[in-house]
Amino acid sequence: MSNLHYLNNQWVKEAELKISAFDISVGRGFGIFDFLRTYRHNQPFRLDDHLDRLFNSARELGITVPKTKREIVQLIAEGLVKNNYPETYIKILITGGVSSDGVTPGQPSFIIMFTPAHEFPPEIYKKGAKILTAPNQWVFPKAKSTNYLAAVVYLQKAAKQEAMEVLYVEKDGTVTECTRSNIFIVNNQQLITPKDEVLAGITKKVVIELAKKSGIEVEEKRIILDELIGADEVFFTSSGMEVVPVVQVDDKTIKAGRVGPFTQKIISLFQTHTRG
Repeated sequence: MSNLHYLNNQWVKEAELKISAFDISVGRGFGIFDFLRTYRHNQPFRLDDHLDRLFNSARELGITVPKTKREIVQLIAEGLVKNNYPETYIKILITGGVSSDGVTPGQPSFIIMFTPAHEFPPEIYKKGAKILTAPNQWVFPKAKSTNYLAAVVYLQKAAKQEAMEVLYVEKDGTVTECTRSNIFIVNNQQLITPKDEVLAGITKKVVIELAKKSGIEVEEKRIILDELIGADEVFFTSSGMEVVPVVQVDDKTIKAGRVGPFTQKIISLFQTHTRG
């Protein structure tokens, strides 16, 4: 059975989910999106937070969201019923629209895509992952835009080296975030994550909340690459991958090269919170 998606006031099958080649999201990479998943009886996880971020991204880039938050909530509920997956990935996409001159935004297309959620191999959470580092400087770090040029290129290189993610590092050695996730380190029983020039991750927000409730000290501040490589533990977070331990950065091993107790605790807290 073909997935059903929402496109500009109608429900369409996957083959009919099309926009114009003149839309500047195609030619210029100008658009925004947000991504979330469902848990527990196929209920959207932290939907309000995701919608707040979507509208913030729109404000950052000067894009008009064609629907209200209430309308989007209703459409997502309808789409979940229509597709009826056990658990679902939901992607909300707003394009720049067809442009009269190739650069000026036009009437945006509004899209909600629904696909079956899947779990990543359990070994990743037990043994940890390798990540690479790469240079990158976001122009609009607070907006979740469709411009993923660096991510697409870097992740292809990462796959060839059996790395799961790529960590962005600025010229002065400041660590910001990964291509699709937020980064955390553990030092002296304290959880630390970058604060400035990073996207407001929803899973990051949940992890911070859960950590504080369990008595773990959390600080958001600047992290440099040497500090990260020398950390007691490292992990990254995202809506799709959840909480992933990092045991290797480029050719350097994090401590003993195995998943540490703090990361294990965070994984357990998150899984209990989302799955019960």
